Amino acid sequence: MSNSDNYYPASNSESIQPDDRDYYEPLTRPPHGLAIALGIGCVGGILAAVLSVAIKFANSSTFQEVARLGDKISYNTALYVTGLGCLSYVIGLILSFVAGFFVGKRAVSRLYGFYAGALVGGISYLGAALISMIPGFANGMSSTSPSASNLILGLVIWTLIWALSGALLGLWGAFTSTKKHPFYLAKRAAAAE
Repeated sequence: MSNSDNYYPASNSESIQPDDRDYYEPLTRPPHGLAIALGIGCVGGILAAVLSVAIKFANSSTFQEVARLGDKISYNTALYVTGLGCLSYVIGLILSFVAGFFVGKRAVSRLYGFYAGALVGGISYLGAALISMIPGFANGMSSTSPSASNLILGLVIWTLIWALSGALLGLWGAFTSTKKHPFYLAKRAAAAE
């Protein structure tokens, strides 16, 4: 039995007669939904960042070869490195959806799923980006790195882009998990009346 099932009457809303509605409390969401969303979002973001760093670390020799050769790398190596980057991005997106789904199940709020997905997207990008800036790490910064202001601006813009994409997938996950939830069914029925 889900934690959120404790907050809803066991009977179906259609079986409640109009005269009996006064005896039932209105459907409410479980308490502490924002804390649940922030916790799930942080755990998902850290997990995505760790997986991204692990992928880069496991293939560090390839990334060092790319940094050493620059534009002279082979086509297959370029495809391989691009595929690893896409894999890291897809893992972050999947974890954003899963975080939104779990937040929808536990907190019964689609907005909180949006927040959790944004946290997963933002933390996963920031973690992977900051770790990869360490000199000597798999694809660490070269000696011709951009200025600090350009670096921070790029970091903020890309973090916002990843957070927005994660937030949209978190919202989709929360919508998927709450589609047939009594709170939203009652809300839809009240809007139809």
